[in-house]
Amino acid sequence: MRPVVAQSSADFYFAKARTLGMYNSGKNQLGTDLLDSWSKGNVREQHAAQYGRALLAMEAKNYAEASKQLQPLLSAEPQNAWYLDLATDIDLGQNKTAEAVNRLKNARELRTNPVLQLNLANALLEAGQAGEAATILNRYTFSNKEDTNGWDLLAQAENKLGNRDQELAARAENMALVGRLDQAISLLSAASAQVKLRSLQQARYDARIDQLRQLQERFRPYQKM
Repeated sequence: MRPVVAQSSADFYFAKARTLGMYNSGKNQLGTDLLDSWSKGNVREQHAAQYGRALLAMEAKNYAEASKQLQPLLSAEPQNAWYLDLATDIDLGQNKTAEAVNRLKNARELRTNPVLQLNLANALLEAGQAGEAATILNRYTFSNKEDTNGWDLLAQAENKLGNRDQELAARAENMALVGRLDQAISLLSAASAQVKLRSLQQARYDARIDQLRQLQERFRPYQKM
């Protein structure tokens, strides 16, 4: 039998374009050679090339060119999460927060796609709608406890709402996720001091402090090695 050559998925190309375009430096970047090569390939590669050009224009803050490159793709697939994600970045770069919020609220995959949920929360924050953003982020962090982006955005939302204890608690979870348990405990202790004595909220903060202290003890022997 002849070996079967599996074609890479569209998601693979979009992920590669985004990684090379936004997070890499040096030689391993999203450049014209790769984009030109994709432009001559199959439909998935051609779409990735156009997406990549829109991405590079957005990164260069050339939002008009970014929109020009992305719009044909978005018009053909208005529910494509990759396109919606990039369209949000372009909108926010131009302070078009209302457009970003409306587009994301109409996304069919909003309830199941974490990236779109975070994008919407971020857009709501930029639009001055911290209360709605906090509602989304509280649900998000409950389901995605290990995502530092969610906790960071929640801390920002609670800060804008003036909920100091909840802001501190969100920042504490971020510290815990990166292994800075001392700082996490300190932040939670400060949060506990902000709320009513012997309240349910204080009990929750104190219980979380106990959990983190137990975690500290568990890892303490390894810190001495």
